[in-house]
Parts: sequence; structure tokens; C-alpha cells
Amino acid sequence: MGRHESDTTTARPRWLIPVVALAVVIGGVGTWWTLARSGSGSTSGAAGTVSASQLPTGASCSAPTTIQVSVAGPLVSAVKTAAGLAQASGACATYAVTAEAAPVTAASLAAGKGPNVWIPDSSAWVNDVTSKAPNAVTIGPAVALSPLVLALPKSLAGSVTTAPSWAELVAFKVPVLFADPTASTSSRLALSAAYAALGTSSEARIALGAAMIRLSRTKVASDDLLYQRAESGATPVVAFPAEEAAIAAYNAAHPSTPLSVTIPADGTSAFDHPFLTVGTPTAAVKAGADALLAALQSDPGKAAVVAAGFRTGLADATGKVAHVIGGAPTYLPPPPAEAVAALQRSWAAVGTEMRMLAVVDTSGSMKDPAGASTRMALAHQAGLVALSAFPPGSVIGLWRFGYQLGGPTQDWQVMVPQRGLNDVTGGKDQRTLLVEGFAKLAARPGGSTGLYDTILAAYEQAKAGYDPTRVNSVVLLTDGKNEDPRSITLDDLLAKLAAAKDPAKPIVVITVAIGPDADAATLQRVTQVTGGRSYTATAPEQITGVFVDALLNRS
Repeated sequence: MGRHESDTTTARPRWLIPVVALAVVIGGVGTWWTLARSGSGSTSGAAGTVSASQLPTGASCSAPTTIQVSVAGPLVSAVKTAAGLAQASGACATYAVTAEAAPVTAASLAAGKGPNVWIPDSSAWVNDVTSKAPNAVTIGPAVALSPLVLALPKSLAGSVTTAPSWAELVAFKVPVLFADPTASTSSRLALSAAYAALGTSSEARIALGAAMIRLSRTKVASDDLLYQRAESGATPVVAFPAEEAAIAAYNAAHPSTPLSVTIPADGTSAFDHPFLTVGTPTAAVKAGADALLAALQSDPGKAAVVAAGFRTGLADATGKVAHVIGGAPTYLPPPPAEAVAALQRSWAAVGTEMRMLAVVDTSGSMKDPAGASTRMALAHQAGLVALSAFPPGSVIGLWRFGYQLGGPTQDWQVMVPQRGLNDVTGGKDQRTLLVEGFAKLAARPGGSTGLYDTILAAYEQAKAGYDPTRVNSVVLLTDGKNEDPRSITLDDLLAKLAAAKDPAKPIVVITVAIGPDADAATLQRVTQVTGGRSYTATAPEQITGVFVDALLNRS
């Protein structure tokens, strides 16, 4: 086989490409590596040339077909080797192999562009493409396997003596930082693995949801930045999800500051690197692709894959990193496609800035007991929980309501006008003003409940200030039912809400019934008309769950 250009060792894995927004087409990603063979049968002497003398006897190829191959992750070197093997075996093709992050290639394919052969690091990205264009790719076998691990900088590895469970990880018993899972396969697989390990109980859903909210506030744009943090010794020191083969490559390039890894005790996910042929290839392209696949599956090809830091299969217990906490991996079954889609929607929801109006009942019954607390204390706690979870760019306002609080014909009163949480008024930022506003609510409940007029007014206010760049919502907390004899009727309320609803300006209405006396049936009818969700909270420990669920489903 002819000479090949050597790979350049970089300071960190260069296949990890920063991605801004969901999919930005990046020009010049990776390094084109082309194997060319001259039609005359002579050796040109250029790097990557295979002479005709190396072909099987009788082989002839006067016009080789160029096969564009996009590869994600640390498999690139093995694919380059396989390309050379394919040509040496007589493939009438030249292989242009480039490293490209899987979501970038997926976006190109969705736009009708892309390579002839795609080898993403995970089948998760394939589902994104085929769900929109079922015939975009022909799915072949997996050609490499590497487990999802948790990378541990040296200063953190000493404190992790046993492999943590996913329940411990989502509770942040080990400090963890994520890259954006819309751009990172590692983070995406970590969310799926946590879902599979924790189960589908409401407690598990809330635990994972709370972790997602926290991770969405601290995320970095790409895996590349996580490796940069590890390389620079940035603080705080955190663990991060990664592919074992990627860690092996990083450690080879950084022998003085290697990363340790741990494999979650209750199972992990696998990077499966499927081989995909794109579109409907010509006979020549298909032959070239088939030759590349055959080379990858040959003994020399498999050896190249193992040499790149991959395991031989699910049963391979041989770690590719020197210090592995937890021993051999077990692999969790992937969640159903609908669960994966729901995780993606939830991530998008918790990370999207919002415009919200909080509307809190301050009628006299809010002083009544609720477990070891009072209903108003529950509402106060709900506000504090919500404020701790809202994205920093959110626009939030606070109303209270009862009976004629705003005058003879108005049951609501503005406590804190809607502003951005970072906006400063009177020397105080909006978050501080809201905390103070909730405290004032807790100090003065009294009177009756003017529910119907308040709901309509809040919805109309949200619609008037609608912001198409945000999730627009109304969150209403109440313990009672409508007690305003002058208000509109329930039928009128529902009819007016239905008439005001505009599909082009969706407003999510979330109602929280506090205590057993709340008119939960009416609240549910309101959310059915407007689009939203209804909840019931009777104890302080339920408040966190209510707001986590509300935030996860607010879009």
C-alpha cells in the first residue's frame, strides 16, 4: 500500500466541534484525507497513493469514483486505514474522509446535502434524520463500540472511590457539567441513560427534570469546551459525560494530566457508530461504500478500530483508560423513541427564556393549614422555588387577587410589573423585587376569591405583551373557587378564553390548586381551553415537583 499522510496530534480531540444554536453548517471541519490511485498503474509518489501493482491480478480501474465519507468521533483514524485497505483490495474508488460532528452532518442531510457515507458516533442522530426523511439513509451495521463514561479530572477522581448510580448523579453527589445535548452525543446519551436507569415513576421524572433544569443553566456549548476546562485545570472541578475512546485519545495527547473515568453502577449507554449509506447511491458509489464497510469489518480493519480506543463488543470488559472506577460496563436498553423525543422537548423547554405572569390567591382561606404549613406559605414557597429555576433572561411579573383588591370592579392588583429578572428598578433587580413581593403576599391574606375575572384579565395581559421569542405563560395559584357575585360566569369565561386563544400566539396557562377546597375541576377546564396543565399541591414537598413538571412541559 502506498504512503499516507500522518495524522497531526492536537491538544484536544478535534472532532468535538462547538455548535451554536441547533445546527450551524461549519465549513472546513476536519481534514480531508484522500486516497488516489493513478489510472496508468504507476506510482505517483504522492501521499495517499496506492499503486496498481497492489491490486488483485486482473483488476482495472480507469475512472475511480470519489466517495465522500463523514465520520464523527475518534473513529476517523480507523476509517482512514480502512479506506486504504479497500483500495488495496481493488475498490475502484477514492475516499475523502472528513471528521464532522454528528449533528452537523444530520443537519446537512435534512437539507438534502451531505456525504455518500455517514458514520455518526451514535444511532441517536440517525433517528433524527429518518423521522423527517425515512429514505435519507440506508442503515448498516455498527462498526465500533465504546461505552459512555463519566470523565474525572485528577483532583476529583480521588474523591470518587466507587461508581455512582444515576440517582446519585442526577442529585449531583458528584459535580457534573454538561455540554448542550443538542450538539453533544455524550450529553444526549447521558440523559437517555439516566431516564432508562431511573424508571418512569413520578419521583424519578421529577428528579431527572430538576437535574435538567440545573444542567441547562450551567451547560457549555460543546464537548470541546469540557476538554479545554480539564486541560486548563479550570475551577470548579467537575466531571462530564464522554465517550471512553475519546478519553483514551485525550489521555494519549496529555500523559501528564490524564483523565480518570467511572462507569455508572446501574448501567450506561453505548456509542455504536453505525455505517450508513446516504440516499440512493449509484452502482459505483454503492460498490465503493460496500468495499469500505468490508474493510472495516475485516481483521485488519477491526484491529485499526481497537487501536483507536474502541472495545470489540458489548462483552468486552477491557477498559481503554488506565484508571476506571467501577469495572466492566453493563448497558442499559435505549428508551423508546417517544421518550427520547420527550426528553429533547423538555430540554428545549427548560432552556428557553420565558415571559410569565404569576397570579397568587390572597383570600382569607389562604391562612388555613396545609399539612404542617399554611396554604399561603405553600404559595410563598412555590414562588421561591420557581424563581430559583427560571432562566436568567426571563421576564416575570406578580399579581395578587382576592375580591375587589384593585377597586370596586377589579379583583386583582399588580404587585410587581413584568420585567426582565436582571432589570434594576430603585436599586434592586427584578428577582429581588419578586422575592420581596411574594413575602408581602404571605403577610396579608384576606377577603374572598375573585377567580373568573382574574383569570381572564391575566390571560388578556399575557396576550397583550406577547413575545414571540419566549414561552409566554400565566401561572395561577389558588385554594378556592369563585366568590365574586359580580363576575362573569364560568361559561362566559371559557367562551372568552376560547375566543381570545390565538394559535399564532400560544399562551401556556398553568394552574396550581392548593389544598382540598380548590375548585380543581374548573381549573382543569381553564387549562383545557387555553392549553396548559393543572396541578394540585397539598404539602410543601410537592411544590418542587409541581414547578419542575410545569417548567418541563411549559412549551
